[in-house]
Amino acid sequence: MRSNSALYLLLLVLTGLAACVPPERKVPANQLVNLDLANKDVQHLYNLRDQGRTDSLVRYLSHKAATMRYLAAMAFASVRDSNAIEPLVPLLKDTVEEVRIAAAFALGQIGSPRAEQPLLDAFRRDDSLSQHQRFNAIVLEAVGKCGSLERLKQIASVSTYYPSDTLLLEGQCRAIYRFGLRKITDTTGTARMVDYVFNEDIPASARLMAAHYLARAPDVAPDSAQAVQLAAAFVRSGDPDIRMALARALGKSKTGPAFAILSKVIKTEQDWRVKCDLINALEGFEPDTVRALVSPFFQDVNPHVAHTAANFFVKNGRREDGDYYWRIARDNPELDWATKISLYRASYKWMSGRTEPEKKEYLNYRLRDFFLKSNNPYERAAVLSALTEFAWQFRWIYDKGMQDTSLVVKTAAAEALVQICTRDDFYYIFGEKGRSVRRELFLYLMEIVKSGDAGMIAAIADGFCAPALNYKSTVDSSDLNTLNRALKQLQIPRDYEAAQALKKALGCLSDDQQATAPPKIPYNHPIDWKQVNKLNQTMRVELQTPKGKISLQLFPVWAPGSVANFLNLAESGFYNGKRFHRVVPNFVVQAGCPRGDGYGALDYSIRTEIGLAWYDDEGYLGMASAGPDTEGTQFFITHSPTPHLDGRYTIFGKVTQGMDVVHKLQVGDTITKVVVQ
Repeated sequence: MRSNSALYLLLLVLTGLAACVPPERKVPANQLVNLDLANKDVQHLYNLRDQGRTDSLVRYLSHKAATMRYLAAMAFASVRDSNAIEPLVPLLKDTVEEVRIAAAFALGQIGSPRAEQPLLDAFRRDDSLSQHQRFNAIVLEAVGKCGSLERLKQIASVSTYYPSDTLLLEGQCRAIYRFGLRKITDTTGTARMVDYVFNEDIPASARLMAAHYLARAPDVAPDSAQAVQLAAAFVRSGDPDIRMALARALGKSKTGPAFAILSKVIKTEQDWRVKCDLINALEGFEPDTVRALVSPFFQDVNPHVAHTAANFFVKNGRREDGDYYWRIARDNPELDWATKISLYRASYKWMSGRTEPEKKEYLNYRLRDFFLKSNNPYERAAVLSALTEFAWQFRWIYDKGMQDTSLVVKTAAAEALVQICTRDDFYYIFGEKGRSVRRELFLYLMEIVKSGDAGMIAAIADGFCAPALNYKSTVDSSDLNTLNRALKQLQIPRDYEAAQALKKALGCLSDDQQATAPPKIPYNHPIDWKQVNKLNQTMRVELQTPKGKISLQLFPVWAPGSVANFLNLAESGFYNGKRFHRVVPNFVVQAGCPRGDGYGALDYSIRTEIGLAWYDDEGYLGMASAGPDTEGTQFFITHSPTPHLDGRYTIFGKVTQGMDVVHKLQVGDTITKVVVQ
């Protein structure tokens, strides 16, 4: 599953290019899965998925042609209708392996406990010749998405797989990982994952999933003995993808052996992504030692590492170090703006305004000066967020933010007000002025609603819902009418996030539980098959940026609607000049927002398309969304494996050249042009 060659081989099989068999064993055409995207019948099944026509899809599950059964089954991996469980179950025994795989995958995606036993019954225990390992692996992962604690214990107890059983080991690890993401864990499963990571004979793809389980499963914290094993695995592993996850797992351990290895390898690690995870893993360990370990990375040559180090102290600083962080920024003028602002923010947060008012005022002056002199809207937005650490700046934030010409800054101001509203120490900060500040902030939030700006409206719902402020106790009918009028003026699907936010706010401010129901998005954007059929095996898309070119291969078999949409936008010039508005070190770079603040969309939406592809490597091209079937123009590229996104976010392509460019991108960098080759 992790292997790119395995993914591409499967694509070839499904498109019929590898479906040739010797004449004496020739398989009837209707028993081959051939996803010819120019075929009208194939297009019809994709259209049914796109339209969410589950009744029609169910009927195709018993179609005589394997291709139709396959497509109907795969459709339910995206649509996730529990009414399809019973009709899908017979396909677990289908005569065609690809159909069985599709059915198992879809049942896992639906996630109902009703699918657990049929999946277990379908597992091929008689596979002595290893002809059905792929199917069995998919079944195991599917059980991890819907099974019980008892099933987890059973799967974790299996110790008979050989190192050569790559797919079975992957399936077992993915199953335990999926259980973990559902907060179903057991010491047997954790011990199995530690053993696999430690054992170099286990395939790297399985060890990767084991490491991600240890890094991400809630309430799983390796003990001292396990930390020793993970430390040894970290040192021995030449795979940075595995080391990243192991760093996070060791950070969760909070034991002496974990700290011993983290404090050692952070000084010698060369991969910038692993460095970022090592820095974050030091949270919660001895503060003085941690400060000495992390501080040198403020000046790292890789800006992602420098930003991570600075933000580490925003979250994990100390009052006694409040005077330290800003001096680093002052004394190192070569630092980029994002690192400087984060260092000033760390001081601003941890320095006491009661005992050091003069220093606090200096920091206030410096941050405001950054804002007033900057021509970069993302820098100004970062300043407004930093100013929230001294909540008394709320008036300045509102005034400057609302007067700014950039939507990026306006939305940042709205988000900053929400950060202040939702502070647990709100009344401690504002003291006897708390009631009047509470009212003033409510008026600001209402002015944002009245502005009709969808981005700002989408950002402020949590402000109305702030528990400490309890706005529900003082809101009147005219306020509710204002929110309802604003809701009616929004356009769905373009303003989906804003509508969702207003409905949440109305639910918090009233007793109307129906108000919180998500807005409904009608089917509105059919797949452009003419665009899809322009594709061929050699076509590539090139993102051109000032930092270099990024070549992409698209996956129309998994996501024809997303691919066609992306190509249409690219050919129209839509992406030219758009900014990378979101960059999270060692996670993703994201672009395509028409507003530049992450809340923008056009007047249509496309459907979520889940295929047999996994975020198990760097460079996957995914569709950003605000929930199922809300995708539009925004996309992201991954820095590294991100398996927690599997089955939730459409994968529609992958970087084939230019990952070094992806790794260089920072917030505000521009897409110069998108070229379809």
